[in-house]
Amino acid sequence: MRPLITGLFSLLLLLGCQEMQVEHANTGAQPVAFSTYKWGVSPLSEVPDVSAQLVELDEEMRDTVAAQLEQRGYRRVDEDQYADMVVDYQVALVDEFFSGDTRDPSWDKQFDSNAPQDVVELPPLTDAPLVVMSVGIGPPGGIVIWGGSASEILTRPDSVEQRQRLISKGVSELLRDLPPAYQ
Repeated sequence: MRPLITGLFSLLLLLGCQEMQVEHANTGAQPVAFSTYKWGVSPLSEVPDVSAQLVELDEEMRDTVAAQLEQRGYRRVDEDQYADMVVDYQVALVDEFFSGDTRDPSWDKQFDSNAPQDVVELPPLTDAPLVVMSVGIGPPGGIVIWGGSASEILTRPDSVEQRQRLISKGVSELLRDLPPAYQ
């Protein structure tokens, strides 16, 4: 599943966005009935030499995905033999890219005279990074059935509320087709 998520992540790095851009996983696999899951990746807090900001984003992403799964009745298990499905996720910040965002008037854009209309070039260190989220859910050792990638500009990086709202919105959109757990 990790190669699909990495591929979707790479595609989104090339895209600028004015609002949340979402790409759903479309593998053609038929959904099956699942009730339990295990994490396919370790939390970034267990990885050495990772920035505190990424660890915080990772924790927020993991908590949001877990809450969405719990709302649908899924139970987390730690042992492989009890997991019906594996959940992989990634969250990243991209500091330099071309984009526009007309929804937030408090954001001080710097226009590039060579850019197409409604596109702005963000100078380095603007503190307005692009947040890229990926989620992949499928059977252990199988292909991704639900998930995809989403990205949006984080116009106020110091705002915990905006960051959590953005992650919640992205995860909700990525998991919108995930059915309730099989009972």
